[in-house]
Amino acid sequence: MAVDCIVIGTGIIGSFTALALHERGLSVAVADRGGLAPGTSRSSDGNLLSSDKSGGVMLTLSERSLVLWSDFAARHGNHCEYDPKGSTVVARGADQAEALAEHVAGHQTAGVTCEFVDAGWERYEPHLGPDTSAIGHWPRDAQVQPMLACYQIARSLSEANVPYRFYDEITALEPGADAVTVRFANGDTWSAGHVVLATGVWSNELLEPLGLSVPVRPRKGHICVLERGDVEVNSKIADFGYNATAEDTSGDDAAVQTAAIIESTRSGTILCGSSREFAGFDRSVSTDTLRRVMADCIGIVPDLARLRVLRAYAGLRPFSPDGLPIIGPVDPDGRIVVATGHEGAGHGLAPVTGELVADLIAASVTHPYDGALHPERFTV
Repeated sequence: MAVDCIVIGTGIIGSFTALALHERGLSVAVADRGGLAPGTSRSSDGNLLSSDKSGGVMLTLSERSLVLWSDFAARHGNHCEYDPKGSTVVARGADQAEALAEHVAGHQTAGVTCEFVDAGWERYEPHLGPDTSAIGHWPRDAQVQPMLACYQIARSLSEANVPYRFYDEITALEPGADAVTVRFANGDTWSAGHVVLATGVWSNELLEPLGLSVPVRPRKGHICVLERGDVEVNSKIADFGYNATAEDTSGDDAAVQTAAIIESTRSGTILCGSSREFAGFDRSVSTDTLRRVMADCIGIVPDLARLRVLRAYAGLRPFSPDGLPIIGPVDPDGRIVVATGHEGAGHGLAPVTGELVADLIAASVTHPYDGALHPERFTV
């Protein structure tokens, strides 16, 4: 089979990339050895946030992607629990309140809709703890059920006759003068002018046999799921300290970082996170880390202490050394394109990533961030 573009990976990045390429009029095929959304998108909480970005490229990308998420739901229907519920960032103590006020002011200067609230925050979140000194509120931040978003896109593309191939190992990528051949374990081959690797922390498995690589490492994170109860959580609630852990690029192999982020789901359960650590490809759940996560969250919303933990899970974020996504071609002919390195911002940045990849492949446009996002920035 020959198509214009093959997308490998059906998580949120691969799903939006395949959709964007299809909507540009290219013929697309999609493959994933693990089925639909089997990796990081199955082990996360679906944050769509600008509130945790300090500024610069990541804030610009996040703001653009929030617009694209809204457009996606308007054009394709909301079958993925997309909910622009906003986010609330909590400061405790005078020093945190001052720093949060500066963070909000910086976002406002950049044109982001948000506000600093140093009194009366109960109207946003009535269960915040008594040591809350101030909050920042971002009304345009949102939440989505990541797997449902991937399923929704797959249904739409399948109905448009885009082929999907699951549970079949890709044994080789074979670049040629005019196309890339994708070879499967049973000997079948697909051919395309471009191949996009939206394979997260597993990207180098396909690149290294070609003598190529990207500096992506798995960064493990935990989430607790709490039972339904009477604790009202209206928005994404985050400890202001979460911003620092989300943007930390120290690469400390020994440390386990935790900071509170809390959200309700459509089913009534509450998700509590999160943690960050380098543990290779280990996705086992640590009870010690879960205790730390829950202690952080109860510190922000004390009433969570009366709810039981139903289950917990861990996933792997694709971490890049400078904290920015890695989007662009990695081979000399520009036919193998990677889209990875989003760390914990993958769901938020998925639509804009699809847009950027489609610009590169369908329109031969050099996107305006390629100096910051291009893979070759790590080799110059």
